[in-house]
Amino acid sequence: MRFILWLLRLLFFVLVALLGLLLPVLLFVFRALRDLVSISFAATVNGPAPFADRLAGEWTQRLIELGAPLDRIDQIFRFCRLAARSIIVLGWLVSIVFTVEILRVVFGTFI
Repeated sequence: MRFILWLLRLLFFVLVALLGLLLPVLLFVFRALRDLVSISFAATVNGPAPFADRLAGEWTQRLIELGAPLDRIDQIFRFCRLAARSIIVLGWLVSIVFTVEILRVVFGTFI
């Protein structure tokens, strides 16, 4: 009986240690997913093309403030626009996966 209690106590301490190590990583992942979904929802509400262009313009301006070469503004803007559109689409995909998983859990179907 003492051995079983010792094993349970050891298992509890190992689980607490793993939770302490994995919690910052899980928080980072959940915050990143939340930000992806919120950006994609904002793009859906405001129109994807104007939202991506506005976001790319802000990013381009920030890169220029950080010292990016001024003769490459067009290329920097195109890269930022590609990144913004990719982030918006990735957020849409994440929200679709969440929706499908919720439907699978609630209705018990395998979509």
